[in-house]
Amino acid sequence: EASKNDKFHTVVATDDLILPINTDEGTGMVHVATSAGAEDFKLGKKFDLPVIKIVEDDASYMKNLGFLSGQNAKKHPEVILDFLKKLDDEGKHFFFKIERYTHRYPACWRCKTELIWKVADEWYISMDKPAKILNSRNKPEMSIEDWSKEENQAKSVPDTRTLRERMKDVASRINWIPGFGLDREMDWLTNMHDWLISKKNRYWGLALPIWECKKCHLFEIIGSKEELKERAVAGWGEFEGKSPHKPQIDGIKIKCRNCGAAIERIEPVGNPWLDAGVVSFSTISSDNKSAGFIPSKEKPLYLKDREEWLKWFPADFITESFPGQFKNWFYSLIAMSTVLEDVNPYKTVLGFGTLLAEDGRPMHKSWGNSIEFNEGADKIGADVMRWIFARANPAENMLFGYKVADEVRRRFHLKLWNVYNFFVTYANLDKWTPGIYRKPGRTSNVLDEWILTRLNQMVNVVTDSLEKFDAAGASLEIEKFVDDLSLWYIRRSRDRVGPAKESDKDAKAFYSTTYYVLYTLGKILAPFMPYFSEAVYTNLTHELSVHLADWPKEMPAISDDEKKLIVEMEKVREIVEKVHAKRKELGIPVRQPLAKLVVKNYKLQNLKIEKVFLDEINVKEVSFVEGKEGLSIDLDEKITPELKEESDVRDLIRKIQEERKRLNLNLTQKVDVVIEKIPASNKLVQWMLKKAQISHLKEGVFMVKKAS
Repeated sequence: EASKNDKFHTVVATDDLILPINTDEGTGMVHVATSAGAEDFKLGKKFDLPVIKIVEDDASYMKNLGFLSGQNAKKHPEVILDFLKKLDDEGKHFFFKIERYTHRYPACWRCKTELIWKVADEWYISMDKPAKILNSRNKPEMSIEDWSKEENQAKSVPDTRTLRERMKDVASRINWIPGFGLDREMDWLTNMHDWLISKKNRYWGLALPIWECKKCHLFEIIGSKEELKERAVAGWGEFEGKSPHKPQIDGIKIKCRNCGAAIERIEPVGNPWLDAGVVSFSTISSDNKSAGFIPSKEKPLYLKDREEWLKWFPADFITESFPGQFKNWFYSLIAMSTVLEDVNPYKTVLGFGTLLAEDGRPMHKSWGNSIEFNEGADKIGADVMRWIFARANPAENMLFGYKVADEVRRRFHLKLWNVYNFFVTYANLDKWTPGIYRKPGRTSNVLDEWILTRLNQMVNVVTDSLEKFDAAGASLEIEKFVDDLSLWYIRRSRDRVGPAKESDKDAKAFYSTTYYVLYTLGKILAPFMPYFSEAVYTNLTHELSVHLADWPKEMPAISDDEKKLIVEMEKVREIVEKVHAKRKELGIPVRQPLAKLVVKNYKLQNLKIEKVFLDEINVKEVSFVEGKEGLSIDLDEKITPELKEESDVRDLIRKIQEERKRLNLNLTQKVDVVIEKIPASNKLVQWMLKKAQISHLKEGVFMVKKAS
């Protein structure tokens, strides 16, 4: 039959956009098998070439193909070569030569079995036929509620747009995160073919509600279970009470409206994305049992109570991995909602990249780089795992593995635990309690002012980020704050507490401030790290759960003075980094005091910061002067005998503290110390006695023991 087609054997010029051909690997002429390759099929459609089916679903050659019939096209490729050789032997000259060459070939992604390409008759939804419907809701400025009120008016407006055009209009009304998601979806909608909605050769699946008459070739679509029950002439009793899936629905026969024959459902099942796309209309019921995958006898609200249904539609938010979903779930939801309502099915969609192993490859069990969830949660910890996901940029692929987790734990979680542990240790040592007021009062310490201002800033940024569905932005802001808290506030406040503290009032200010910071941080971290935040918050407050607490209220806007404080502290820390780098270059350790630092092209305005600054860099004096270029420093390298003696005392204190740790002494226990030479400066001696909790000090061979 195909051979009778006038294009059965013809030569055409290729289309390089479909099937590029060159003479590098042959003559420049190729055989086009329209039923055996994607490019061949497209080229055949362009030139209206006949499509000849030659293989069955099991890859065996079809009947009426002579000696080929019944043989597997994949397992026995030699039959074609043998046939050509035979013709050649008979003088017909079809065979020239055989060459082996390497080329790409499709294989099953799971079991690696080689595949063949074949054409099949399937069911599609047309994307480009004008709809010619009356129920148009294509005005993006109008909500679905407004359209419901003006439904009669809406129905009077003819709509001749194609489904493709209508879907593009609907997609443009959605908030896509990241923004390029809209471009990707629009690209798919612009270039996609008709929507393939059927799948053949499945033993189970969503039944397409289409019944076919083999006699008169009439197709009938059944709209509901009620209609199917009414039309059924056989099989309903066995089906009743079951879900409409293959195979249980296939026993039902209905009467053909045209010829009266008993007809059966077509063989294919539906594309699963059909079911996923209609979820907004099929799942929401008044008892909501279907949301928990419990069969419900109630009709969905969409068919029963439209006003109540509108309270749930469109969805505020959905999220899924980007790859694949532009043509699957995101698409199918848009398609169904467009057909039924011409309204976007969701207001915001957050898409994210692919999860890869830490070696940058996809995770595969056979490659040994996959991690089962339970194993990962046990080894990594749920909070660390959650934080890895939360801080990831959704626009990029994410690396996941034990090394990645260790780095995140070290860089963030351990800092948090160390801050909490430091606070609890010294607050218990000083028997400090928070009282009834959790928010600290006024403080004269610039570090307290600064960290509370940063806390306000962090809470506002995190709240705003989460309102915009930006978990990564919120997470990174929290990380910055924890760095400030750990590496600057706690670091510069260590001398404010403990047995060597200089002021009880200042120590209490530190405890009040740190308590409030941890109390607020516990609430902020609750959605990200539920276990850490629960442990910290309940221990600090003795309340039932952080997850029952209110989110921190929006903090007051940061004043101009507070902004200046944040900027100045950032600038001071930048100068500190330069000083530490200069010390490293000169080989002068931080414990060695120096006399003077000159800072060029910067003037510190808040003088309360100066002491914090000098203590950190261990310099006695700083001056700020104008210079010719950008920010720079000059460090006085001269080490006087007095400065050297102070450095030696710092070394002694460090050695004594190491011995205290070795003796397993608590922070308040006194020690007796013997050192080689007692410092000449009485001020340094008194400082050492207080700092190292020394009861008795004398000269001799170095020794530390518990005070008698």
